[in-house]
Amino acid sequence: MRKFALVSAAFLCLAATPALSLSDKPYITQADIDIASLLPSPPVETSPQGKLDLQTIIDLQKNMTPERDKEIHADLDQTVYQIAGPVFGPNFTKANFPLTGDFIAKVVKDAGFGVGPVKQKYKKLRPFQYSKDVHTPEDIAKAAGGPTFPSGHSTTSFEVALIFGTMFPAKRDAFYERAYAYTIHRVTSGAAYPSDAEGGHMTATLAVSQMMKNPEFRADFEAVKAELNKGGIN
Repeated sequence: MRKFALVSAAFLCLAATPALSLSDKPYITQADIDIASLLPSPPVETSPQGKLDLQTIIDLQKNMTPERDKEIHADLDQTVYQIAGPVFGPNFTKANFPLTGDFIAKVVKDAGFGVGPVKQKYKKLRPFQYSKDVHTPEDIAKAAGGPTFPSGHSTTSFEVALIFGTMFPAKRDAFYERAYAYTIHRVTSGAAYPSDAEGGHMTATLAVSQMMKNPEFRADFEAVKAELNKGGIN
């Protein structure tokens, strides 16, 4: 009888403990900051900057290797586990850190008004669509048919770098190095120009700096940090 009572009490305690969850309120809205109005226009393909953009891709592709192609394909994955994994280590998985994945996915979604609508505003062709001198793998080209500026991959990678670099200052440089490598892979694939990558970097910086002012974001930021600390990431 006593054993049953102890088990029942334990069950009640667990039931009374709320599961960790994120705020259902957006971390940022267009009313907070008009990202589109703060970004520069992408360079025209026939301008000096546009020509340099294209030549940079062509030069990067001259040094393509099977290993680099493998890395490029791996980095098609835009989850936080792919982007931050090389910094946090192999134990950084969805199974071990589910709240962290949900948090970054919410960041990307809430800041999406600074990416999708801007792409539609400029409707700039992707490098492989503009020039026959750019050779993009068929699977990447098929998945990247929409407008190119700003780069969504770059935006996500720098959102990750900005947030975790703030959370763990000792790892800040490593996260920026990873974000740059991630975006270079996207550029080398021929799916984005260097200026698209820079546009993504600016978009991420504007979005995250605004989110940092939001108490809902800050509370979830601390909850994610606690999850990571508990899992041995400091």
